[in-house]
Formats: sequence, C-alpha cells, structure tokens
Amino acid sequence: MTCQDCANKIEKELASLNGIEEASVSFVTAQAIVKYNPEAIEVTAIKKVFTSLGYAVTETRGSVTDAFEYKYKETARVFSVGILLLSSWLIHLLTGIPPVITDSMALAAIMIGGYPIASKAIKALIKRELNVDALVAIAASAAIAIGDYTEAGLVIFILLLGEFLESVTLARTTRAIKGLASLIPDTVKLKRGDLEVDVPSSEIKVGDVVVVRSGEHIAIDGVIVKGDATIDQSLITGESIPVERSSGDDVYSGTINKVGAVEIKATKVGRDTTVARIERMITEAQGRKAPVERTVDRFAKYFVPAILILSAIVFLATGDVRRAITVLIVACPCALVLGTPTAVVAAIGAAARRGILIKGGGALEAVGRVNGVIFDKTGTLTYGAPKVVAIKEVCGHKEEDIVQLAAVAEKFSEHPLAGAILDKAGEWELIIAAPDDFKVKKGQGIEVKHNGMHIVVGNRSLLRDNNIALSAAADEYMKDRERLGETALIVAHGTDKCNDICASDTHMPDAHIKDNFCCSKEVCGVISLSDTLRESSAEAIQSLRSGRIAIIALYTGDNLRTASAIARRLGIEEVAAGLLPEDKVNKIKALMEQGNTIAMVGDGINDAPALATADIGIAMGVVGSDIAVQAANIAILNDDILSVPKVINLGRKALSVIRQNLFFALVFNTVMIALASQGFISMIAAAVFHQTSSLMVILNSMRLLRWKRRF
Repeated sequence: MTCQDCANKIEKELASLNGIEEASVSFVTAQAIVKYNPEAIEVTAIKKVFTSLGYAVTETRGSVTDAFEYKYKETARVFSVGILLLSSWLIHLLTGIPPVITDSMALAAIMIGGYPIASKAIKALIKRELNVDALVAIAASAAIAIGDYTEAGLVIFILLLGEFLESVTLARTTRAIKGLASLIPDTVKLKRGDLEVDVPSSEIKVGDVVVVRSGEHIAIDGVIVKGDATIDQSLITGESIPVERSSGDDVYSGTINKVGAVEIKATKVGRDTTVARIERMITEAQGRKAPVERTVDRFAKYFVPAILILSAIVFLATGDVRRAITVLIVACPCALVLGTPTAVVAAIGAAARRGILIKGGGALEAVGRVNGVIFDKTGTLTYGAPKVVAIKEVCGHKEEDIVQLAAVAEKFSEHPLAGAILDKAGEWELIIAAPDDFKVKKGQGIEVKHNGMHIVVGNRSLLRDNNIALSAAADEYMKDRERLGETALIVAHGTDKCNDICASDTHMPDAHIKDNFCCSKEVCGVISLSDTLRESSAEAIQSLRSGRIAIIALYTGDNLRTASAIARRLGIEEVAAGLLPEDKVNKIKALMEQGNTIAMVGDGINDAPALATADIGIAMGVVGSDIAVQAANIAILNDDILSVPKVINLGRKALSVIRQNLFFALVFNTVMIALASQGFISMIAAAVFHQTSSLMVILNSMRLLRWKRRF
C-alpha cells in the first residue's frame, strides 16, 4: 500500500461482503484484521478481495515471494524515475540537444512512476470514488496537458520518494514484532531415553522433554524436570535481572538459559507458546484502529472532493491552471490520516519491548484518559503468597527452635501458611522430621505427635481446646501483628517426660534445653505470616497520585482488617473488602456511570469480570494466564506494578502526540493551500511540502519509540 487511502479502500471492500463482522486495515503495519462468520463466508473469498485489488496476502510461501518482489519493484521504480529526471536535466543543461529528447525522458519517467498512481485512480473513479491517487493523477495530467513535463515528472518522483522514505521510517515501528521470530531456535535437543537428538523445533509435541544448555534459547513453554539454570526473561517480561529456575519451575519460550543445563517437559508448543501468543497480540493490537483514527478516516473521505472543488474555484477565480494544480498537490491529506496510526503503532511497539502488551489503539486512547484506578489486593499489590515476617520468642527459645517445631507440625499440611513455614525452615537449612501422628483442626490449626512430644500450631481457639495458657504479653503481641493485617500462629509443645525425650531426640534442638523447654503444654513462640507487599507498590500508588489520578481504591475479597492494613501502608484511602466478583463489577459500573474513566488492575480468574467491565482492564503477571489476557485490554508480563503508572503516562503521551500531529497537519495544509492559491509556491515546492508534512508527522510519532521508565 502507498497510503492510508489504500487501506481504507480495502476496508470498504471487505465490509461490503456478507459474513464480515469487522475489518480493520492498517497502512502503517501493512496488515488486516478480519472478524467473520465462517458459516457465511470462506477465507478464500476474503483473500480474493486483496488479490483483486492488486495486493499479495503474505500467508503462503508464494505470496510472500510476491510481496518481496513488489517491494523491490517499488524501490527500483523510485530510482528509475529519479535517474531519468536527473539525466534529462543534465542533458538539457550541458548540451544543445533538442527539447524533444529531454521531454521524452521526462515523459518516460512520468509513465514509469505514474502508472501505479493512475491505475489506482482509474479503479477508484470506475467505482465512483475519489481518493488521494485521483488528486495526484489529475494534477499530473493537467501539468502534462500544459506542457510542464519536467514539473509533472518531479512531482511524481517527490511523491514516490516520500512514500519510500515513509516506509523505511515506519519499518522501525514494527521491529518489536519482527524480533520475536528470532527468539525461537530452528532446532532443539530432544531427549529420547539416554540419547539427545537434534530435531526441528516445529516437531516438538506436548510432553516431549528437551535439553537446554547455557547460551541457548528456550523454544517451548514447559516445566523443568531436571537441573538448575539462570534464565534471562528480559525479551519476554522486560525483567532486567535473570531469574533462578530449578526443578518444578515454569519456563517460557523466547527466554535464554544464561547459566546451567536443564531438561524441560513441554507444556505448550508452536502457536500456543508464550512468544507466539505475544506476537499475535502485538500484531493484532497494532492493526486495531483507535476511535479518533476512524473519525479522521471519515473526514478524509470528504476532504478529497472538497479539494477538487477548491482547486476548480482557484482556477475560475485566477485563470491560472498552475495554481489550481499546485492546490491539488499540496492539499493531499496524507499527514492528517497518518497522524494517529503512526503514534499508536509506535506506542504499542515501545510498550511491548518492556513487557507491556496494549491491545489496540482503542485501549491506548482509553488508558490515556483514565482518571481512576482500582486495584485488587492479592497477587496485584501483594505477591499473593504468605511469608514469615516475624517470630516472637517465648521462654528463651531461639527463632530456629520455634520454626523447626512448627515445620515438623506442618510437614504434611497443604495449607498455604504451612508452605510459608516450610519455606522459612528450608531457607535456614533446618532438618525437618516427619511427625508420628497428624491431625488437622479445621479453622483452628494443626496438632501432631513426634517421638512422644505433642506439638500444637494454630490460633487461640486451638490453644483453649488444649488447655494451653496464653500470656497477656503474648496475646497483646498477637493483637499488634493482627492490626497490621498479619496472621499470628501460636507454636506450643510439651510432654510428661520432657527432658528425657527432648534430650534423646536428635531431630529436635537441644542446645537450649532447660527445665521449662518442654514443660507440659506451654507456648514457646508466635510466628507472624503475611501476604507481603510488592516492593514497588507504594511507589506505584504515589506515582499515580502525582500523575493526577483522582480515584485510587482497593477492592478485594479479603477481610476488612487485612485490606485496611494494606491500604494504610500504601496510602490508599478508599477500601472495599469482602467483595465477590460481581460486587467488584457493580462498584466499578457505579464509578463509570458518574463519568469517570476507570482502570481495573487484577491478576487472576476472579478478577476477569471486573477487568472486562472497566474502561481499561490491566492484567498483572499473565504469562500463561489465558483468561486474564482475554479479559484485559492491557497485559503486564513482567509482574511489575510500576508498569501501571507507566502505561497510563504512555497513553497520555500518545494522546498528546496524536493531537500535535492532527493540529500540525490541519494548520500546515491550510497554510499551504492558501499559499498555493495565491501563486506563492510552485508545483515542485508543493510536492516537497506535501511529503515534508507527512515525514514530520511520522518523525513526531516515532518519539514514542524512545519511551523509557517515565515521561
């Protein structure tokens, strides 16, 4: 395609077909997104629209070849026209050859360069349409009719050269997509028994085990079944620091094994892998038009006939055909129609390279207008997994002693709090023996017996059932921790044969055995656990507040005490707790009905309804989460909560650039039309100014590619 008008023409043809529900064609990315009913129309009929208009659909090997041939033909056309015109000018300047020779060379240049323009203009006129090609064709024909062959040739050359430079410049905006294909290696080492066999990555199936060594790319999504590695995920998630992965951990396609060797069992292959899904998302996003872009397209449709009428008025008023031709050349609305799509594509590409996927121009435009952000708590502002945050010693026990007793009790428990205690024991490299007897007390905690010792880990209710006294000091400590939104677990133990059993148990600490170490049924410590805040959550909230976000709220299904404690630490004033998914939806709808533009930030299946309801849904940490990706308008792959204020800033910056582009294009065109109608600029100057305005708009949009951490 040579301009946005080409894309609009394809869109119109597609929309006229029965069975087409939605069609969006982007000149900037040279791609079409078509939503259709397969029962009403076949794919071959859709492809026929493109081929009938002279375009190649780059899905098969043959059509890819055709597309490359077309690209090189256009490049050759620009240089051929330029060489012919330059030769014509030099011959006329340096020799006395009759003008008919140089005029013939100029006409040859016009025919070579003007053929595609005239062809598309004629097709449009046959369908009773007017487009930019028609304006240029009429202007060139009029110049030829009055004998200005060189001027006509130069006008066509400048327009072709400008389009060529535009395509080169715009190519930078699609590198975020093209670079993804190179992340998948051509071959992988498939493990078959004790052997490793090199096979094409396209032949890997779910369940296969592949070996990945240092420096190699990972071709599939999978789970490490053997080995340890340091994985660089920066190209997928934007994380700057490689992460440690070992047996049982998930890894993703497109990442790089920096250190170590691992065996990975494939869980997703081919088009289902993370890198393939990201590529599709970016491709589709860059092709979706923003509302303002569609408005400009409709405006441009009426702009072309208006310019023809204006040109005719200039000719009738002045009698100067050159002025009328100059108006036609300078008034082409290319800069106007390029202003929005170039900014959208550049912004989406810049965000994608940093692990933020924006699903289309509409989402980018909407996020730039957000004035309220609603956060989920668990997994969004917090990590979503409890951790041991404090240990209170009672009766002289060491912290290690308390954790070891609790870990023995929780060894076979599947409760999330048990996992946090066991993680702490593992962090301290403590030896954890298996209990002899294991009893879960629902809603209270757990009791076990180990080598005659009775260990109790749980809440106050469990202590009362076991006739264990809790000191006033310990109770007050627990209340303080609970006011912080933490869960306080009491650890108690005892036996009737205290000292003998403790001393003989090699799996229990003995360095601090005293008369009261194993005294019958006494509390020996309190372990506080909490779903810890992300390190950057407070900074993200502060960034939003300083960025003029009027509404910042926390909506969670957790209890009010915990939610309020988290909100206080983050400086969030509005808190709604104990909410079901439908409750979140209703509260968000109420805010939107008040005229606010609301973004919902969540991370899981339970947040999907709210993500879909809000003006903008932002899904956190969604590598592998299809539901969150589908429900949200924006997906943050790197799990960085700071990406929320960043993407809002990016949306605002993109809107600002779009407004700058449209204002510049309208003012520039108005001024140039006025100058052309007064005879102050020539046809050649008009062509130069016309292409300069387009390039200025493109270059302004490309500033968004340099988007960094903040604006």
